[in-house]
Amino acid sequence: MILGEGGNSVISNESKNIATLATKYDDSNKDNNCLIVDDIERSNFEFSENILLHAKRFLTLGLNKGDKIGILLFNSIEYLELMYGAMYAGLSPVCINARYKTQELDYVLKDSECKYLFISSESDEITNFSDLILSVLDTNDQKIDSLINTYVIGGSEDDRLLSFDDFLKLDISSVNLAEPKSEGEDIAFIMYTSGTTSNPKGCPLSHNNMMHATEAMSERWNISSNDVFWDPLPMFHMSSILPFSACLMAKSEFISTVHFDPDKSLRVLEEAEVSIAFPAFPAVMLALVNHPEFNASKLSKLRIINNVAPVDTLRSFQEALPDAKQVSAYGLTEASGVCAYGSPDDPLEKRITTSGRPFNGVKIRITHPETGEVMPSGEKGLIEISGPTVFKGYLNDPIKTKETISSDGWLSTGDFGSLSEDGFISYHGRLKDMLKVGGENVAALEIESFYNNHEGVMISQVIGVDDERLGEVPALFIEKKDGVTITAEELIDSAKGKISNFKIPRYVVFVKDWPMSSTKVQKFKLKEYDLGKKVFG
Repeated sequence: MILGEGGNSVISNESKNIATLATKYDDSNKDNNCLIVDDIERSNFEFSENILLHAKRFLTLGLNKGDKIGILLFNSIEYLELMYGAMYAGLSPVCINARYKTQELDYVLKDSECKYLFISSESDEITNFSDLILSVLDTNDQKIDSLINTYVIGGSEDDRLLSFDDFLKLDISSVNLAEPKSEGEDIAFIMYTSGTTSNPKGCPLSHNNMMHATEAMSERWNISSNDVFWDPLPMFHMSSILPFSACLMAKSEFISTVHFDPDKSLRVLEEAEVSIAFPAFPAVMLALVNHPEFNASKLSKLRIINNVAPVDTLRSFQEALPDAKQVSAYGLTEASGVCAYGSPDDPLEKRITTSGRPFNGVKIRITHPETGEVMPSGEKGLIEISGPTVFKGYLNDPIKTKETISSDGWLSTGDFGSLSEDGFISYHGRLKDMLKVGGENVAALEIESFYNNHEGVMISQVIGVDDERLGEVPALFIEKKDGVTITAEELIDSAKGKISNFKIPRYVVFVKDWPMSSTKVQKFKLKEYDLGKKVFG
């Protein structure tokens, strides 16, 4: 029995190319803002016109349907204009993680066969895009076979890179582009997974994939032109692209930021009268509610807040903003970002303790990780998904595709979860994050949930490390809240009597800078850290 099953799968919008959502507006909303990134705004009309101009420029470069262009930028207006313009032109833009290093960028450019790359001269304390692509070129004796040129927004002094102004000045007078060049099952764009275990894997998503997910999200939350949507997450991540597409469909205002800053974000939430907030990750939300100037009464327009976090953490967010509906979600890039959202109409406990029901047309089942048997309601097992939001397979990797997608179209997520009788899904952690401590199965998420609610802890991560006696034991990595003084011994003592002894971490490591990929901690890199001495057992 498949318990988690959405309703009928119907795309009501006439658009079959996701970029055409931007071109569907009328006189009543043409001048309304569709996008704001910090202090830069675009109306529906301006955004639509710019993506059409970019589409013509891509065709002027001689690019054809299915060709790839890479986008390696911080959040910006240009990011989305380039991405949606490329999709309208029938290209498949590759959204590249802004935190990649030389080896990762080299791999993605070659794997995707990008013909053009768009970067910015902007840099921060971690990333300099110009230096990064030049290091890739140096590694390859100045040439990557597929890559024709790199355009730099803001320009470059290196003659191996072109100015973005050169792209803007391309003569498009002879280009006729009455309709988008791709649709339906054609690839809309490619996102690479976070690469938590190996090289990143390219996930091509079709226009149909995205249209289904977009409409489902818009309907689930009843997003309308009256909404103001705030999303600080990176645009190379589905947690930004899917909500933006939903806002384009609804003709609501989408607000992003180059870099998340809690001071600025609180002001934006208040002044813009944001109605839907999408922090999604607990670190972002904690930075807001723990801010000294946080005042729930100033956020009275908020009706929905989306977060993915342990139950107690979600409950605390709901208490901090009692008038807004806290909802959660479940999904992954391979399923168009999200395949289940909580609804603001769900009862409080369902919104807090589950990730909601599957989208229309999406089926979710729980199977035994070893036998493949479909599990009854309430039992934990491997989450599998099928339906119109599931991708067709990894780019250039038929072996991994076969391992991940069954012959009858079920996507094996690698996630541990359960389904209730009434079809609500609960996430219990990554299957590969299951530790085997002295023969006992221990979910890393369970230990993380305990410590994430510790008053002195900003974020925690748990991995399994080899142990001569027990085979594997948990190691705890902690980022303390600012101004907090706490020892490893105190953290261990706080768990005694609260969780089982075999679940108590044997090692504690304090971390300031996490090894990140997109919005995820790369747990495999934590295994390279010095654990120090054992503090328990």
